[in-house]
Amino acid sequence: MIEKNRYYSKIIGLAIVLILTAWSNTSIAKTYISNPEEAAIFVVDNVISVDMDEVLIYVWGPLSGGTDVSGLKEFIMQTPDEGYIVYVDLYPTANLFHPVQYFFVYESTGEYITKNAISPPINLDEYKMIDTEIGELLFSVENRRAPINEFKTNSHINPSQDKWAVLMNGGVNSNNNHVRYWNDLSNIYITLTYEYDYADENIIVLCSDGLDPAPDQSNGLNSDPDLDGDGDDDIMYSCVLSNVDMVFNELTDIINEGDKLLIFTTDHGSSNGGWDVLLNLWNSEELTDAHFASLISNFPNCEIICTFEQCYSGGFLDDVVVPPGPIVASSACMHNQFSYAMGNLEYDEYVFHWTAALKGEDAYGNPVDADYNQDGIITMDEAFIYAEANDVQSEDPQYGDYPEDIGSSISLGISNVGPDAPEKPEGPRDGVVNNEYTYSTTTHDPEEDEIYYMWDWGDETYTDWLGPYAPGEEVFATKMWDEIGQYTIKVKAKDEPGMESNWSNPLVVNIVDKPVLEIGNITGGFKINAVVINSGAEAVGVDTKINIDDGLVILGREKINKIPYINSNSQKTITSNSILGFGNVKITVEASIEDVYASKTVDGFIILFYVVVT
Repeated sequence: MIEKNRYYSKIIGLAIVLILTAWSNTSIAKTYISNPEEAAIFVVDNVISVDMDEVLIYVWGPLSGGTDVSGLKEFIMQTPDEGYIVYVDLYPTANLFHPVQYFFVYESTGEYITKNAISPPINLDEYKMIDTEIGELLFSVENRRAPINEFKTNSHINPSQDKWAVLMNGGVNSNNNHVRYWNDLSNIYITLTYEYDYADENIIVLCSDGLDPAPDQSNGLNSDPDLDGDGDDDIMYSCVLSNVDMVFNELTDIINEGDKLLIFTTDHGSSNGGWDVLLNLWNSEELTDAHFASLISNFPNCEIICTFEQCYSGGFLDDVVVPPGPIVASSACMHNQFSYAMGNLEYDEYVFHWTAALKGEDAYGNPVDADYNQDGIITMDEAFIYAEANDVQSEDPQYGDYPEDIGSSISLGISNVGPDAPEKPEGPRDGVVNNEYTYSTTTHDPEEDEIYYMWDWGDETYTDWLGPYAPGEEVFATKMWDEIGQYTIKVKAKDEPGMESNWSNPLVVNIVDKPVLEIGNITGGFKINAVVINSGAEAVGVDTKINIDDGLVILGREKINKIPYINSNSQKTITSNSILGFGNVKITVEASIEDVYASKTVDGFIILFYVVVT
């Protein structure tokens, strides 16, 4: 009996141990990762090994297996089991879109899966933000306006109607539309209106969701439509593609030759590979570099200044810095780099310094001197040089202009004015192949700069820039065509600083390989004399006729003759027989060879043996 009791006691004890062991293992599995904070700490300590306060961390979960996880730009994964998604932005001061990482952490085991991506979660509102120092700084940033110099004149008082600006911030969505983008716009807006006298109505602002009162910034607030604090709404449209197209298409019909247009973009950018880049707009819409280039290509011969802050923005320059110009463009970074905010996250780094150079002080009121040649004007090359030198982030600002070095004469204010379009070329309208012909033109420059000329010969050949010449000086250029055809020639001018004119009105030149006959001057006297001109190939055996109609003509009414030859670009004079008659007459001179014919009729009066051509 005692042995039996001992047996049962062992069985019961073993069962208890097994039950406790099973309960213990189950409890540990269920609580290995029990909340979002533990998931974040696990990833930071065991996977990426970074200072937690230097990154942005968001956690979604707990999630059941089979949950789809997506970023703004890509599908990330489907969760394989119960667990948490940890999103880590390792470059929190950079603008989107840049490398980020997603981690799935198994709730029961602590095992994890890593996925690399380039965009934040599409449903960021469902993620919990983990407290970090950089995260706290990002969401503590406030909208601010740069100080306004009270000694400057506001554009309401003295507007300049030849200067235009388009300012754009897409922002992507309210989670990623950071406060600094509004601050960037406000800073350049105040600079334009108070420092350069741009009229409010000439500054078109497209910002995030426009005038929608719903919160649209990452700090949970709405973008204030009043950028300069004067009580008027300055933001006009939401920054979506249809509005961008509408604004640029309307400006194409408004902006005139010689006007100035500034295009300023901030917020996020992304890349489709290589130089194929884009600006991100509101609601995740996109403006590609090629589409942007097509929009500005429709403008007349005006100065265009482009400043791009977004990631990969250097990829815009190869599309926009192209003939005919004049155009100056700069970007915060190369085509394969992302751009950064300042350390305090209140402004973007590059445009903060670029705007400061133009304003003469930064957004905090600290004096800035970017006038390197001390001429009192901040040109676009000077603004870039200053911004590049003071940009301390991991980005390489880019610059381009066309024509080359035109940025040294273009500013936001009064710039160099180019020469007038040259006069229509003067010279032969008909010619023969392999003969040289001379053409002339002239023009003036408002600032009396010396002038260079470039000729377009209509056969896809151009001269170099010829010169310099004094304003108003007649200039000459020669051309020989080696094929028959009709050629439209024109000429343009540029001044010493590099500002180009429009093309002249064209002159059409016919080049042939046969004679080109023309009747020149017809004169009277005791006989009629007429000049037969050949501007084409040599003419052999030219038939001519001088005929008198009307009036009383007793002798010499008609004379038919043959000229043995007329050399190319030469002339011959033909003479009538002696004439006897009286009264008003019409004198017709004809010349022909094969299918080439020329004729000219003039009025005259015969008094016996003498002819007067009237």
